[in-house]
Amino acid sequence: MTFGDSPSGASASDYDRFVDWGRRLEREGPFFRRTFAEADVRRVADVGCGTGRHAVIFASWGLDVAGVDPSAAMLEQARAHAQSEGAAVRFVQGGFGDLARLRLGTVDAVTCTGNALPHVAGLSGLAEAFADFAAVLRPGGVVILHLLNHDRLLARRARAIPPVVRDDTEGTWVFLRVMDYPDEGIGFDFATLHRPADAWETGAPWDVASRRSVHTALPTGVLVERLESGGFAEIRLYGDHTGKQFDPGEDESVIVVATRQP
Repeated sequence: MTFGDSPSGASASDYDRFVDWGRRLEREGPFFRRTFAEADVRRVADVGCGTGRHAVIFASWGLDVAGVDPSAAMLEQARAHAQSEGAAVRFVQGGFGDLARLRLGTVDAVTCTGNALPHVAGLSGLAEAFADFAAVLRPGGVVILHLLNHDRLLARRARAIPPVVRDDTEGTWVFLRVMDYPDEGIGFDFATLHRPADAWETGAPWDVASRRSVHTALPTGVLVERLESGGFAEIRLYGDHTGKQFDPGEDESVIVVATRQP
């Protein structure tokens, strides 16, 4: 996930606070290992890598990994995390459409997780991103996408995603996401509420930070169509990391796996 998708936009540390990484990677890891093994993946480009948690676990499996993100703050935290874990990951600043320009070399897999993909600049930006993925992938390589299920959001005109509450030594944090539906997009208002750990003793109020972001609407029909026209086939849709069949009306997110054609 890119910095622009952190709940408050305030800091990379807030993003890591928002996500329960231990549980998330435990849940997602087997899916990636299985998919990588099926495609004989040895080199990975993780696009929109955020604070580098996926990139680091991929490297811990002995893979050659490059993490790419447009945010210097996210990359700084990613490098610190990789160093603390003893992981050899190359982190590079860049966005969608930049992979070929960054001269990362040919890779066996491109991953784009954590709802980063909807930050593309419209459908033309999506086509550019997929063309760039194809340019660095070897024939038979895979692209793995993970994002919110826009089919469900658009059909229901859902207004909010359940809040996330975290407690740590600095106090209590509440992360809120409220959605609107401007033309050809999904508007997100991200709000972060924080109160210090001693709030009940001191009477300290909640601090509130917020930001707004419009994402490109990417229902699965659009994703499949643009992948096919971009040189991908064997497109598979999953409803979660157990590999269950995707239900467009019910699943919170969608995982898309596609194979680069010769």
